[in-house]
Amino acid sequence: MMSNQIKHITPEPPDLDAVEFSDAPSTLHDNAAIEHTRLNTPFTQPIHARSIAFDQSKLTNTALLSSTLPSSRWTDCEIQTADLSSATWIDARLIRVHITNTKLTGFDARGADLRDVHFKDCKAPDMLLTETKLTRVRFDHCQLTSLDLSGATIHSLAINHCDARNLRLIDAKIDHLDLRDSLIESIAISPTQLKHITITPSQAPALMQALGVRVIDE
Repeated sequence: MMSNQIKHITPEPPDLDAVEFSDAPSTLHDNAAIEHTRLNTPFTQPIHARSIAFDQSKLTNTALLSSTLPSSRWTDCEIQTADLSSATWIDARLIRVHITNTKLTGFDARGADLRDVHFKDCKAPDMLLTETKLTRVRFDHCQLTSLDLSGATIHSLAINHCDARNLRLIDAKIDHLDLRDSLIESIAISPTQLKHITITPSQAPALMQALGVRVIDE
């Protein structure tokens, strides 16, 4: 749990230097290739499109509520001040993506592959990341109540200074999970996963309670 050598998880940032952004298309369709694009359209209707590829692009002040983008690909992208509530990105792939100040309530990314992804100041209660793969992923100062990581393959994940109460890790395969300074009451976890988790001493009672251990201060 606590280690003398704590591995700091630092996602690689998106490669957006010297990119000249063009206007986004008015509609998004299956297999669309969106490159060097700034998308700031508050879509009034949910978008349903499969296998869209976003490359070196930015989504700013964009509403994609209840949209369905299965098997989408996001490479070197920034998502800022967006609303992705109840969106479904099943089997998506996100590589070097920075997501800031974005609403992700009920966001469903089951089976997705996240690599070098940084979430910061996001509201993401009830997010579904079951059966995902996570490598160098960070959540900083996010609302993550009832985040579901059941069955996920967690190579390296940091959840720091977040509200992560009711976090579910059932059947997750964990190489390294950093939970320091987050709220983790009512966490669902098995004893075999503990050696791969980093916490602070103040978080130990929450883990003990999850394992059915009663701690009494006499």
